[in-house]
Amino acid sequence: MRPRALLLLLLTGACGGVQAQPTTPVTPLAAEPAPVAAAPAPTPRCGSVQGMTIEGQMGSLDPARVRRTLRDAEGTLTACYTRRVDALPCLSGHIGLRIRVGEDGAVRWAIPTASTLGDRATERCIVEAAAALRFEAPCGGEAEVTYALDLDGGPDRRPATAWTPQRVEAALRTRRTALAACRHGNRAPIQVTLYVAPNGTVAAAGAPLASHEAAAVTDCVLREVQALHLPTPGSWYARTTVTIP
Repeated sequence: MRPRALLLLLLTGACGGVQAQPTTPVTPLAAEPAPVAAAPAPTPRCGSVQGMTIEGQMGSLDPARVRRTLRDAEGTLTACYTRRVDALPCLSGHIGLRIRVGEDGAVRWAIPTASTLGDRATERCIVEAAAALRFEAPCGGEAEVTYALDLDGGPDRRPATAWTPQRVEAALRTRRTALAACRHGNRAPIQVTLYVAPNGTVAAAGAPLASHEAAAVTDCVLREVQALHLPTPGSWYARTTVTIP
């Protein structure tokens, strides 16, 4: 704009009698602001391709974060055992959990899918502690976590005397009708581990669950098992595992 306005003034001055027209002052253009760099897009926590979240039949969780959550909860989970072993000093065994994590990270249910502990009270305590855990929200829907604990009283503990299943089968037959009533037509076998006290009563019994819907049936079966009267094992506890068909 400045060079063109100067040229007009020169041309009008060369024509003698023609008065030059005032020119309109030109406002200089403001300098354009420097472009602002765009903030980098946050990295999605869940994997995606071209903006589409990858989902499967079940959601997924970060294994490292799952391990950290379970490691932090280990003291609470094992406390269920240490509190109970004072009353049942021969208590020991393995328990494996399956934990269903909802889309918000809260636990929907937890069950012992494997257990040789032989004590429903300890199994239930561990399950309730696991159900109170909080995980991150899974990617792609609900997710499942598996976890296992091996529990014993240490090298100084005195284990229970091992009994064969045949030692309790005759007593189980006396409660066949009651056991069948517990099952409500559900014929899935239930593997029960039990402890026999020196006086012949069942000090404790436990069992894994086939599903979280099977808890009521399993609890009913365990109540019938704990009502058994068995031969005395002597001065110390006996332990056996039987399959109830």
